[in-house]
Formats: sequence, C-alpha cells, structure tokens
Amino acid sequence: MGEEAVLEMDDADVDAVFEGGQENMIKQAGGEEAWALLSPDQHRDLSATMIKQVLISLGESEYSSLTEEQRRELDFFVWVGCGCHKNTNTVLGGHAAVMKWWGENDLPGPVLLANKDNTAVLRTLDPDAEPTAAYEHALQSSTRGGIKATDIAGAIFRNKDHKKGQQDITLLWFEFFGDSFTFPSTSNNRYGSHCAAAACLLLHLDKFIKFLEFIRDKKKTCTFNNMENNLYNALKCNSTLTELAVMALYAQAISHPYIQHIRAPGKDLNMLDLGPLHNEVLIHMQKIINTPDLLVGPKVSRTTGALYGQKWETPELFPTVKAMADRMPHLKQLVVGFFNGAKETWKRFT
Repeated sequence: MGEEAVLEMDDADVDAVFEGGQENMIKQAGGEEAWALLSPDQHRDLSATMIKQVLISLGESEYSSLTEEQRRELDFFVWVGCGCHKNTNTVLGGHAAVMKWWGENDLPGPVLLANKDNTAVLRTLDPDAEPTAAYEHALQSSTRGGIKATDIAGAIFRNKDHKKGQQDITLLWFEFFGDSFTFPSTSNNRYGSHCAAAACLLLHLDKFIKFLEFIRDKKKTCTFNNMENNLYNALKCNSTLTELAVMALYAQAISHPYIQHIRAPGKDLNMLDLGPLHNEVLIHMQKIINTPDLLVGPKVSRTTGALYGQKWETPELFPTVKAMADRMPHLKQLVVGFFNGAKETWKRFT
C-alpha cells in the first residue's frame, strides 16, 4: 500500500517524504559526522532500510483511512496447501486404517519387513526362551505392509542415488522379456508414486519375483541382501499383495482423476474454487464405502467406479486383481477400511 501511495503522489511530495526519512536515518546514525565515517556498504544498507520504513509508514496511513470492510478484504488470507499433498495424505490415512484393520480382526496381516539390524536381533531369539527387551524393541520398531513394500521396491528398482539400486539392470532385464517401463520413483517421494508402484508390482508380479531370483543367483554367494529378501517375502505374502491392490485401486478411483482435474492445463484455479470438487471427492469415497463392488465386484466400470467417470489410468489393473481374488479373501473389507481412513483424512485436510 505504501508503494501504491508513492505512485499516486506528486514528485514534490515524494521528495519531501524521503528527505524526512533520510534526515531521520542520519540522525539515528549519530549525525552528519558519524554518517560520513560509515562505509559505502553501510550507507547502502541503511538507505535500503530507510526506504522500506518510509513505505511501511505510508502504507499504515493508507490502511488506517480504509473502512472496516476494505481492511477485511486486505487482511483475509487463507493458506490451504498443495492439492497433491492432500491426496498423498489421504493415501497415508487409508493405509493406517488398513494396518489397524488386521489387528482389530485378529488376523496376522502382512509379513514383517525388518531392517538389517532388527533382522539380526529377531533371529537371535531362542524359541524356548522369553523375548528379551532388545527383541521386543526390534519387533515393535519394524514395519510391514503395502507402503513399506513399495518403498523397498523403489530403493531396489529405481533408487534416487544412481550408485545404489538395480535400476539399470532392471530396465535391461524387463526389456529383454518384452516389458518396457520405468519403475515409479518412490525413493524421490513423487506424488502418487507409491500407489503407482503398487499397481506396477501387481501387473508384473511373477516377473518381479523371477527378477529378484535372477539378482540373487548371479551373486557369488547366491543370497539376497536384507532389502531384496524383504521384498521377495512381501511379494509372496497374500496380505501384503492385498494392501498393494487396495492402494492401486484407490489411485484409479480417486487419486488420478483428482490430480488430473486440479492440474489440468489452461485452468487458473484458486484453491477456494475447489471446494465443490473436494466435496464431490468425499461423496465418491462414501459411495465406494457403501458399495465396494464398484471397484472389486463382478461388473466394475469406470463410469461408476472412477471420480467423474473418467477413464481408468491403468485399466489392465482390474483383470489382474480379479485373477488374484483367491489370494485376497479380505480385499473387499480392506477397500472399505482404506476408503474410510482416507475419507477422515480428506475431511481434515480440506
């Protein structure tokens, strides 16, 4: 407001305002003699500060002359954050609900995916002995589930550090067998990459298992390292595969159409304009909760299963999941659990 005020002032008034500011600046520096002893850099810094202070003073005068409604228009500011972050947070909320679901239903859930140190501790327990404090700590601090599996897969198949991982040989191996694709960049924490990785692992499940065996067998020791062994076990764990399927299905129904909408080219969207869209996402989540068959039933259709009826991002995912139905007896319940967790998170972040 101070800058705008200066632009509307006569040259003489502008000169008067800044001359007054300059006089005050020299006075605060100790007077003319003290000012003369300062270096050019100090003169420059103090002058810049003076100009800013004069503009603020002018702006405050302009602001004080406004009506209450005019002040409110200037004061009112809403920080809402990134839409893609909101989607990512709902995935985390859904995954947390799914992890909780296993225990609530007295089911073992996904295989444990312990890090190298915890694995060493967990292997030391005598089956006939009481668990030690170190064992309990290693057990409690170890993780499991779909997101952990995609995280490990990203570190192996597309590590952000080109000196680590197996990204080059992954590309070559899959190209040799007729599949040309790049694994989603989960180690770079790209938006939606974990759900995309879940779909990728399911679509090429048998080949990823064979590829891990290929990596193991080409070593002199013919053994997995800890990360490879964790992923190998995860890809053979039906509970982990079920979580991967739920993550991938959520992206098809919600994540992809939502992000496509808010990032569509040519749209100048203010987040406040997205209130109706955010409500429609919530309504569609509830629709899936009420009727999970829209995603995992015998007659799945994008017109009813996807937000706005948009085309599936990965249509081949659905026959793949259907073919694995015998390995995923709890898929429908976990879809409901995931969408419930995502719905509550969505409410909080929108």
